[in-house]
Amino acid sequence: MSRSPLGHWLLIRDSLEGYDPEKLIRMLREYLAPRVPPGTRKLTDEQHATMVKHIQRMLHQNLGPWYTETGLYLGNESFGGYCWCHRFFGQKPTPNMSVEANIQLIIDALERSREWLFKLDAHFQALKRDLPSGPDDHDIRMLALADGLVTTMNLTMEATGCEEAWYTFADEALSWMFDAIGLRPGYQAGKLMRKLFAFESWHSPSEWELRASSEKVAAAVVEDEGRRHTH
Repeated sequence: MSRSPLGHWLLIRDSLEGYDPEKLIRMLREYLAPRVPPGTRKLTDEQHATMVKHIQRMLHQNLGPWYTETGLYLGNESFGGYCWCHRFFGQKPTPNMSVEANIQLIIDALERSREWLFKLDAHFQALKRDLPSGPDDHDIRMLALADGLVTTMNLTMEATGCEEAWYTFADEALSWMFDAIGLRPGYQAGKLMRKLFAFESWHSPSEWELRASSEKVAAAVVEDEGRRHTH
């Protein structure tokens, strides 16, 4: 599991609200319209590469931590269904040279990434609110945490389709979940998580496997907590 600094999820979550798609559309239009005037048949490889680099830089400079700190950059292999080669003025067999249509493809892909983050946030908030925390709540706390892990994984599998390198986002989402509920898994729980949640591209764990792994990890987290409280 990746070690994100405490408070990292809050930074990501808070930045979701600051996104202004209209402003981004204007910036993309200002850049692309003069370079792809009506009647353009196709881009040269050099033009394509130059524009892609410029837009990647523009997105990085103008979007918040929900984009820059999550690995959800446009064109990543797991998320948003966007590929610079085949989506950005490069559709097959005939490229769509409409500036507006290509801008919309970018906006749609960003929206799919944001949708996953919003779903995770709603789940994390509900988990934090409802997580039993009394001194005798050991078992039900463990089961609630296991449910939380299963839901986090299911939301991620659904969003990525378990495609190329989807497990990097699963890893991040688990880290964010603990961050969001204010829990830091101890050494044993972290070790168990790395072992049980080691997934592969194009393969999703069965429901049974996911549930069993989540219960083992949740039990280790609650045990670690108990150990810390007794020392």
